[in-house]
Amino acid sequence: MYLEYWGLKEKPFENTPDPKFLYLSGEHRECLKRLLYAISDHKGCALLTGEYGCGKTVLVRTVVDSLDPKQYDLSLINYPIFAPGEFLREIMHQFGVETTPGSRLELFHRISQYAFENVKKGKQNLIVIDEAQLIEDAQVFDEIRLLLNVQLED
Repeated sequence: MYLEYWGLKEKPFENTPDPKFLYLSGEHRECLKRLLYAISDHKGCALLTGEYGCGKTVLVRTVVDSLDPKQYDLSLINYPIFAPGEFLREIMHQFGVETTPGSRLELFHRISQYAFENVKKGKQNLIVIDEAQLIEDAQVFDEIRLLLNVQLED
Protein backbone atom coordinates (compact mmCIF):
# COMPACT_ATOMS: atom_id res chain seq x y z
CA MET A 1 0.00 0.00 0.00
CA TYR A 2 2.64 2.56 1.00
CA LEU A 3 4.86 1.41 -1.88
CA GLU A 4 2.42 2.82 -4.42
CA TYR A 5 1.61 5.89 -2.37
CA TRP A 6 5.27 6.94 -2.06
CA GLY A 7 6.32 5.56 -5.45
CA LEU A 8 8.72 3.03 -3.96
CA LYS A 9 9.95 -0.05 -5.80
CA GLU A 10 10.75 -2.12 -2.71
CA LYS A 11 10.02 -2.15 1.00
CA PRO A 12 12.55 -0.04 2.93
CA PHE A 13 11.49 -1.15 6.44
CA GLU A 14 12.16 -4.87 6.51
CA ASN A 15 13.41 -6.78 9.56
CA THR A 16 16.99 -7.10 8.32
CA PRO A 17 19.26 -4.05 8.09
CA ASP A 18 20.09 -3.28 4.48
CA PRO A 19 22.90 -0.79 3.72
CA LYS A 20 21.21 0.36 0.53
CA PHE A 21 18.59 2.06 2.70
CA LEU A 22 21.07 3.82 4.96
CA TYR A 23 20.31 7.48 5.43
CA LEU A 24 23.58 9.25 6.13
CA SER A 25 22.71 11.96 8.60
CA GLY A 26 25.60 14.08 9.83
CA GLU A 27 26.07 11.76 12.81
CA HIS A 28 25.94 8.63 10.67
CA ARG A 29 28.41 10.10 8.17
CA GLU A 30 30.84 10.97 10.99
CA CYS A 31 30.47 7.53 12.54
CA LEU A 32 31.09 5.80 9.22
CA LYS A 33 34.18 7.94 8.68
CA ARG A 34 35.53 7.09 12.15
CA LEU A 35 34.92 3.37 11.77
CA LEU A 36 36.66 3.28 8.40
CA TYR A 37 39.54 5.30 9.86
CA ALA A 38 39.90 2.87 12.79
CA ILE A 39 40.07 -0.04 10.36
CA SER A 40 42.33 1.50 7.71
CA ASP A 41 44.78 2.90 10.28
CA HIS A 42 44.94 -0.35 12.31
CA LYS A 43 43.67 1.22 15.53
CA GLY A 44 43.03 -2.19 17.12
CA CYS A 45 39.57 -1.56 18.48
CA ALA A 46 36.58 0.65 17.80
CA LEU A 47 33.38 0.82 19.80
CA LEU A 48 30.07 1.94 18.35
CA THR A 49 27.29 2.69 20.80
CA GLY A 50 23.82 4.13 20.45
CA GLU A 51 20.17 3.67 21.22
CA TYR A 52 18.20 0.73 19.82
CA GLY A 53 17.11 1.38 16.26
CA CYS A 54 19.46 4.29 15.56
CA GLY A 55 21.28 2.48 12.74
CA LYS A 56 24.35 0.84 14.33
CA THR A 57 23.91 -2.51 12.59
CA VAL A 58 23.23 -0.98 9.19
CA LEU A 59 26.35 1.20 9.62
CA VAL A 60 28.40 -1.88 10.45
CA ARG A 61 26.98 -3.69 7.42
CA THR A 62 27.86 -0.68 5.28
CA VAL A 63 31.45 -0.82 6.54
CA VAL A 64 31.66 -4.58 5.97
CA ASP A 65 30.27 -4.24 2.43
CA SER A 66 32.90 -1.60 1.64
CA LEU A 67 35.87 -3.80 2.60
CA ASP A 68 38.02 -5.42 -0.07
CA PRO A 69 38.05 -9.19 0.67
CA LYS A 70 41.57 -9.39 -0.77
CA GLN A 71 42.78 -6.99 1.92
CA TYR A 72 40.55 -7.91 4.89
CA ASP A 73 39.59 -11.20 6.51
CA LEU A 74 36.36 -10.85 8.45
CA SER A 75 34.85 -12.66 11.40
CA LEU A 76 31.35 -11.22 11.83
CA ILE A 77 29.60 -12.29 15.02
CA ASN A 78 25.95 -11.24 15.08
CA TYR A 79 24.74 -12.94 18.24
CA PRO A 80 27.54 -13.09 20.84
CA ILE A 81 25.94 -15.21 23.56
CA PHE A 82 28.70 -17.75 24.04
CA ALA A 83 30.75 -19.36 26.74
CA PRO A 84 34.44 -18.34 26.41
CA GLY A 85 35.58 -21.44 24.48
CA GLU A 86 32.53 -21.22 22.23
CA PHE A 87 33.32 -17.57 21.51
CA LEU A 88 36.80 -18.43 20.25
CA ARG A 89 35.39 -21.31 18.18
CA GLU A 90 32.83 -18.94 16.64
CA ILE A 91 35.57 -16.47 15.69
CA MET A 92 37.46 -19.29 13.98
CA HIS A 93 34.29 -20.52 12.27
CA GLN A 94 33.53 -17.03 10.95
CA PHE A 95 37.10 -16.76 9.63
CA GLY A 96 36.50 -20.06 7.84
CA VAL A 97 38.97 -22.00 10.00
CA GLU A 98 38.18 -25.58 10.98
CA THR A 99 36.99 -25.62 14.57
CA THR A 100 38.37 -28.79 16.10
CA PRO A 101 38.05 -29.41 19.84
CA GLY A 102 40.70 -27.95 22.10
CA SER A 103 41.31 -26.02 25.27
CA ARG A 104 40.79 -22.27 25.35
CA LEU A 105 44.57 -21.85 25.19
CA GLU A 106 44.81 -24.09 22.12
CA LEU A 107 41.97 -22.18 20.45
CA PHE A 108 43.64 -18.87 21.24
CA HIS A 109 46.92 -20.15 19.74
CA ARG A 110 45.10 -21.28 16.58
CA ILE A 111 43.46 -17.89 16.14
CA SER A 112 46.79 -16.13 16.78
CA GLN A 113 48.57 -18.32 14.26
CA TYR A 114 45.83 -17.75 11.70
CA ALA A 115 46.03 -13.99 12.27
CA PHE A 116 49.83 -13.96 11.86
CA GLU A 117 49.57 -15.95 8.62
CA ASN A 118 47.11 -13.38 7.28
CA VAL A 119 49.43 -10.53 8.24
CA LYS A 120 52.27 -12.24 6.37
CA LYS A 121 49.98 -12.33 3.31
CA GLY A 122 49.23 -8.62 3.69
CA LYS A 123 45.69 -9.16 4.98
CA GLN A 124 44.16 -7.39 7.95
CA ASN A 125 42.12 -9.47 10.41
CA LEU A 126 38.84 -7.92 11.45
CA ILE A 127 36.50 -9.22 14.15
CA VAL A 128 33.14 -7.46 14.28
CA ILE A 129 30.85 -8.15 17.23
CA ASP A 130 27.34 -6.83 16.68
CA GLU A 131 25.06 -6.67 19.73
CA ALA A 132 28.06 -6.91 22.08
CA GLN A 133 25.88 -5.72 24.95
CA LEU A 134 24.49 -9.28 25.02
CA ILE A 135 27.83 -10.71 26.19
CA GLU A 136 27.18 -12.00 29.69
CA ASP A 137 30.37 -13.86 30.57
CA ALA A 138 33.25 -11.69 31.81
CA GLN A 139 35.72 -14.27 30.48
CA VAL A 140 34.57 -13.45 26.94
CA PHE A 141 35.65 -9.84 27.54
CA ASP A 142 39.02 -11.18 28.74
CA GLU A 143 39.35 -13.13 25.50
CA ILE A 144 38.57 -10.01 23.50
CA ARG A 145 41.22 -8.13 25.50
CA LEU A 146 43.78 -10.89 24.88
CA LEU A 147 42.99 -10.92 21.16
CA LEU A 148 43.60 -7.17 21.09
CA ASN A 149 47.05 -7.81 22.56
CA VAL A 150 48.04 -10.06 19.63
CA GLN A 151 50.42 -7.89 17.64
CA LEU A 152 53.72 -7.94 15.85
CA GLU A 153 56.83 -6.10 17.01
CA ASP A 154 56.59 -3.60 14.17
